[in-house]
Amino acid sequence: MTSRAVIGRVFRVRPVLRSVLGCVLVWALGSAPASAQSVFRAAPPGAPPEPGPIARMPDGKPDLSGNWSIAVSIGDISAHIVRVGGEPVAADQRAIPYTPVYAQLRAEAESRMYEEPELHCYMSGVPSHLWRQAYSGAGLIIQQNEDYIVFLHEFQGSRRIAPLSGRERIPDSIRLFMGDGVGRWEGDTLVIETTNNTGITWLDTGGNRHSDQLVVTERFTPINDDSYSYEATFVDPEAYTASWTIAAPMTRGSDPNAEILEFACIEGNTDHLHYTEEVGGSSVAAPNPASDTR
Repeated sequence: MTSRAVIGRVFRVRPVLRSVLGCVLVWALGSAPASAQSVFRAAPPGAPPEPGPIARMPDGKPDLSGNWSIAVSIGDISAHIVRVGGEPVAADQRAIPYTPVYAQLRAEAESRMYEEPELHCYMSGVPSHLWRQAYSGAGLIIQQNEDYIVFLHEFQGSRRIAPLSGRERIPDSIRLFMGDGVGRWEGDTLVIETTNNTGITWLDTGGNRHSDQLVVTERFTPINDDSYSYEATFVDPEAYTASWTIAAPMTRGSDPNAEILEFACIEGNTDHLHYTEEVGGSSVAAPNPASDTR
């Protein structure tokens, strides 16, 4: 067995994040360089994939098993909106239809980054955990049998298991970081409806939010064996005035041996001096020498 070295990285996604929390993400990597994880990064935009045959399970349903990438921005999910209230929207009209309270929360995002859940090492939530491969190629692997589909994600150790048997929902009083997803087949399209979401998670790192009333309906539709169409529709009467839907390409990786690696997140490891009481932390702000009149 090869030895493993622990490598720590500070992900400088936005300067404001460094000044608030400074989350250090620690990977236990093998001897291969980190760039090996590029197998999970979303492919650059290109020509639309051609329809073709797809792999199928013994029961005839599409087989999604493998490593995948979904080309959605981690910074602004609204850039991928294709419908609002069920109606198509133009590129210059892409905006989440917030209620006034949640529109205000979104407007205050830059000053409320101490609430960003991933910087507290929480799981990313549904559906944004699916495209966290943007973080240095953090892997997403799907495993499937006739009764369940499982999403295994490297980033934050997120896991999601969706039954395909139509089981009953968990009680409404329970709220989970990854929600309660139940899948079904509509022809060759896999549909997963996720309820019981916590209101803590964000939809992206830019501060787009939802309440604990959010229901996400995802649709995975095959184009060919290596290309699927991904859609997610968001309904949340507390946070949104209408439903809205995003769409993005979904690409299967070519490496059959791709695997997710160990992952750890250490909250506030290096920047605790900035995580002070006035922004929700426990540190006391250091005195400002300029204000010392002695």
